Amino acid sequence: MLRNLALFVLTAALAVLQDPTDSALPSASSQGSGFALVVHAKNPLVAGSESAKATVRTLFLKELSEWPDGTEARPYGREDGSEAHQAFVANVLNMTDAALARHWLRVKNSNGTTPPKQVDSDRLVLKFVARHAGAFGVVSARSAAGAEGVRVLFEF
Repeated sequence: MLRNLALFVLTAALAVLQDPTDSALPSASSQGSGFALVVHAKNPLVAGSESAKATVRTLFLKELSEWPDGTEARPYGREDGSEAHQAFVANVLNMTDAALARHWLRVKNSNGTTPPKQVDSDRLVLKFVARHAGAFGVVSARSAAGAEGVRVLFEF
């Protein structure tokens, strides 16, 4: 456990020290709408609403732990550096990678909360989200189309 904490702290420190030109937020127009935030098919949140994006942000950052209907949230992240992760951080979280790393370092030190589990493929995100009622994650819009057990909350 101490080793994992040390690796997390080192990763966060490196993210903070990276070249500031690398951490600039990509513009929304450069990202297009190639990604979708998918939720379990029975999630009652209204698709496409501005409040949906704000709710996802607070749940992913673990500022809240439950959806508005009381279902426990299960966020799934994408691998650091992947296009899906970069688009999500910039367009949904409205953060840089460095700011996100600082966030996780702060909450880990204050209450022991860890970042969401990282998943390395659209197929696995869709599988996990379909299996768990409170789950959500980012996939390519193409992968989300027609996937069973999930629905698109919004695209970005």
